[in-house]
Amino acid sequence: MRLYYLSNSLIPSKFANSIQVMKMCRAFSDFFDQVVLFARFNQQEKEVDIFQYYGVKPTFEADRIKSLNISGLRRFHHAWKIIQRIRADKGPKELFGRDYYVLGLIAFLGLVKAPMSLEIHQPPSKWLHTFLQRQVFKSPHFKQLVVISQALADEYVRLFGPLVEGKTMVAHDGADTNQIPRDLIDHPSYEQKSEKFKLGYIGSFYPGKGMGMIAKLAPMLPECEFHVVGGKPYEVEHWKEVCGQGNMVFHGFVSPERIYEFMREFDVMLAPYQPKVLIGGKKGSKKGDIAKWMSPLKLFEYMAGGKPIVCSDLPVLMEVLRHEDNALLASSTDVDNWVQQIRRLKDSHELREQVGRSAQKDFFENYTWKKRAEHILGIKSDSTDTETNTEPEPEIHG
Repeated sequence: MRLYYLSNSLIPSKFANSIQVMKMCRAFSDFFDQVVLFARFNQQEKEVDIFQYYGVKPTFEADRIKSLNISGLRRFHHAWKIIQRIRADKGPKELFGRDYYVLGLIAFLGLVKAPMSLEIHQPPSKWLHTFLQRQVFKSPHFKQLVVISQALADEYVRLFGPLVEGKTMVAHDGADTNQIPRDLIDHPSYEQKSEKFKLGYIGSFYPGKGMGMIAKLAPMLPECEFHVVGGKPYEVEHWKEVCGQGNMVFHGFVSPERIYEFMREFDVMLAPYQPKVLIGGKKGSKKGDIAKWMSPLKLFEYMAGGKPIVCSDLPVLMEVLRHEDNALLASSTDVDNWVQQIRRLKDSHELREQVGRSAQKDFFENYTWKKRAEHILGIKSDSTDTETNTEPEPEIHG
């Protein structure tokens, strides 16, 4: 059986959606005779070895379509190119899409008769998006809707009712196993790393991701050292001005193979998400608030590294994290509560170890990309995916 993975992701790029798409195609390739990924590329990146770029084995085929730089037509041009290529294949196949334009047109026009699954990360924001998704759900070939949180599943049942009820699956995001240094699994250390207790944040600087909270925490915790990994150069300069030097250390953007090098030196990882989180769109625009639905890749990277996590108590994050078990949770807007939870971890080696080990165990049992693929495909496995350092390291991070 051949699986066609339908994506509108620009590959290669530094966007998280492209990372997830490549990792999932690699995971799906363990369960299909052939996996073919459809994605976009820009002319200047045509010759990039995307498998090396993303650090995945070339176990699937990547069919990249040149992106049409015409606003309003790009999505339909991309969709039609994909449809033409799928229709040329007369053999047995299954369709899995993060691109509802393609699946919507296929369903509306009845162009391909094959089981189809749609993966969605936020609700439709325009009437056209709603229309195209509804066509997928109405199709006799619709198999399932895959969403990244229970909150999003509930929203889709509210929006589309019986069309998706009973056919909606929650599959939280995940992280790689091959990047994790073996010592962080076999011999993790929870001793304080240096005189200063080191708090780490790794990720983007989009509004609501937590830099505002970190800026408030730093002067209240002079005994701690805050390390921030990520951000574009102009963003780093802005926050340096806001925070001053003091106990803040900005490392800027680093390639993913260095993530655990930094994490190894940190005592606690921070995920101070706010009640409104805006993700980036084209040319610096914002695509909307994802705080109700998100399943951040960063959380699963933190869990994989086995470090204790302090995270905001947003309901969607509590689908994965449990207070006093695999994380300590603090009110997203209460700075004093954050100080309290951080100091609890600072003052207790035992608590750091209990929370960190629980998070890492939970990750390997439930949140690797392979486990996610098994869950989506309905494959039951009792094994724990602990394979590490078997593939080339990626050069990007989302």
